[in-house]
Amino acid sequence: MSEAAIKALFDVLIKPRWADQDSMGHINNVQYFRYLEEARVDWLAQSGFGMGEGANNFGLIMAAVGLNFRREWHHGHLLRAKAWVLHIGNSSFSLRQCLYSEDGSELVADGESTLVCVDGAHRPVPLSESARAHLQAHLLAV
Repeated sequence: MSEAAIKALFDVLIKPRWADQDSMGHINNVQYFRYLEEARVDWLAQSGFGMGEGANNFGLIMAAVGLNFRREWHHGHLLRAKAWVLHIGNSSFSLRQCLYSEDGSELVADGESTLVCVDGAHRPVPLSESARAHLQAHLLAV
């Protein structure tokens, strides 16, 4: 199914800061990774998925991340960070993450990330059934 047909795992507005610009006057590419991290952490904190009091004895680590930069962006214009689930494994899951213009009409950057559920010693642990069900609701059919 398309992204439009599946509810996003998160949908967060990001306000780029003046200091996020580079010498060419556009948002520096590394900031896009930070914006998506901010949106993921917000989702994790609100959902209790993998952190905080509702963490159920597991945490998440980033195993892989990549982005395609589709267009320049500038301070003063909000970005919309969204993600959908691409794959659910035994102890890991992959996300399609995107940054759009505030109204969603322009794709600014997109890519994939893989997160792994780990225990206190940072060893992979299987996703719980509740975590799996939560992710399944946002799974894109590819």
